[in-house]
Amino acid sequence: MNKNPEISDSKGLGGEWYSRSGPLSDVVLSTRVRLARNLADFPFPAHFKADDAVRVQTLVFDAFMKSERADSYQALPVAGIDSLSAGLLIERGLIQTSTLNAPGGGLVMRINGRKANSGLACTINDEDHVRISCFCSGLDCDRAYKNCQEVDELLQKSLQFAASYDFGYLTANVKDCGSGIKFSARVHLPAMAFLGEIGDFFESIALKGMVAEPAFPPFSKTGAGTGGFYQLSSNQAGTGNEVEQMVNFTAVLRQAADSERKGRNSLIQKRTTEITDRIVKAFSVAKFSLLLDMREALMIISDIKLGKAMGLLRGIDDEAITPLIYRVQDSHLKTVIKNGSFAFPQDIAENTQKQADRLRALIIQDAFENLELIK
Repeated sequence: MNKNPEISDSKGLGGEWYSRSGPLSDVVLSTRVRLARNLADFPFPAHFKADDAVRVQTLVFDAFMKSERADSYQALPVAGIDSLSAGLLIERGLIQTSTLNAPGGGLVMRINGRKANSGLACTINDEDHVRISCFCSGLDCDRAYKNCQEVDELLQKSLQFAASYDFGYLTANVKDCGSGIKFSARVHLPAMAFLGEIGDFFESIALKGMVAEPAFPPFSKTGAGTGGFYQLSSNQAGTGNEVEQMVNFTAVLRQAADSERKGRNSLIQKRTTEITDRIVKAFSVAKFSLLLDMREALMIISDIKLGKAMGLLRGIDDEAITPLIYRVQDSHLKTVIKNGSFAFPQDIAENTQKQADRLRALIIQDAFENLELIK
């Protein structure tokens, strides 16, 4: 199949939050802040009765649509979202599968121009009545929190959230009570994983109330993060106020960045042949593969990102690498195929998964077209 211009056009980098550069982006791909809130005078979603779910959804939708910035938001009942669109939203972290199955489930997204891809979203009637979340590139807890806080204040002009003097905001999960805030970040720690240091690091941050898990569980071996991609999250919303929790989480991410960078320096100084071999192999697979599954693509993206950070590769920036993680996922690929016109080889013309694997390989090749090994 010849290279199709739609492959390049499918980048969709007009306003997505993940196409922007951010602090410490060589290690911290993204930061997410989430606020959990519940309406007073309604039971938690797990205990809804009669029309509680519909009433909560209507109240929250109305609060957005009647606000001064109503034109900046798009409200969607999850019942009206088709399966392919739902897959896209899940891949981008805007909703969970549980939201799709929730009675009265809903999603409100802030629109950037004509696209709802600003990274700011509000889910309705999942575990809590309202969950406001915002993604930002790199290490940027402050910006993500301010965006969430803006939506929180908007909603509180119309809605009364359940709270008490003793426990703060009341939530379905006791760990979320208090500020209702949760911090998380997607990080890239391939050097620490390569050197066998990842376990000790995760144990050290667990003592600080943090949880580590693979960023892509379906493609990961037990306990390991495919490509060294992990998600670090805070575990308690009741330990200090929002600012104190933000400071603690930011300190952990800076510790992760420092440890990973030291690991990369160690690799290039003491295990040059091994790490160079790994990067060269990823370079070759990226350039010449005909089919790539999701796990293979993640490994390539990881190794190319590592090679670039270690000065072994040039020709691409981090702000171009991070969007690849979203562009090579199945729902995105199937959407591009559905809306495009591709002439796939006849032997895979009826195999939708192989078509996705073929397109994934072509997208990787297109993204790394100018990639060069530094000798």
